[in-house]
Amino acid sequence: MSTVSAESRPAAPNNPGFIVRIPTDESLPRWRAWLVGHPIGGSMLAGAVATQFATVFGIWFPGFGLPSLNWPVANGELILGTVGSTPTAATYFVGELSHFADGVFFALLFALLFHPLVPLRNTMLGNLVKAFLYGTVLALISAAWWVPAVYVPHHAGFLSTSLGWKLTFGIFLWHWIYGYFLGTVYCPAPRDTIPAAEGPAA
Repeated sequence: MSTVSAESRPAAPNNPGFIVRIPTDESLPRWRAWLVGHPIGGSMLAGAVATQFATVFGIWFPGFGLPSLNWPVANGELILGTVGSTPTAATYFVGELSHFADGVFFALLFALLFHPLVPLRNTMLGNLVKAFLYGTVLALISAAWWVPAVYVPHHAGFLSTSLGWKLTFGIFLWHWIYGYFLGTVYCPAPRDTIPAAEGPAA
């Protein structure tokens, strides 16, 4: 017979089983505190996640009635000098390497140069707003310069609108998707909420 009293036994969870409570902001303190002291590693990881998801969505855009934004192919054609020809596997592979690296390093620039300068508190919403603003800046650069001056070198109109409003909207939507995932993964906590022992490394 067990001599352990009922009071000394650990209480059973209220909701045992496969389904558990959906995590809230308070469930992420270690990750968010880690990001405060490790902006380089954290932002590069966030950039990889954001680039992957945005790239896939861009290729899927025709399913939403928008033109496909296959940036890996576009970059590959520029690098290999094959703009206008039928893309090959090599075109995609070379372009993907360049495109993915761009996405990761733009995320690094976000963490080191853009994020600290936006006067918003680093709440979950504040981090997301910063990332959306950054995505908007990148979209403006893409629509106003990269597409009309580099990839489609002709008079494309204001923000490439002569190529069709759907393309312009798609460019902005792509970068907002990038910003969304960037801001949800790179979400450092406010510095004043981090205990001294968990503060940023020297």
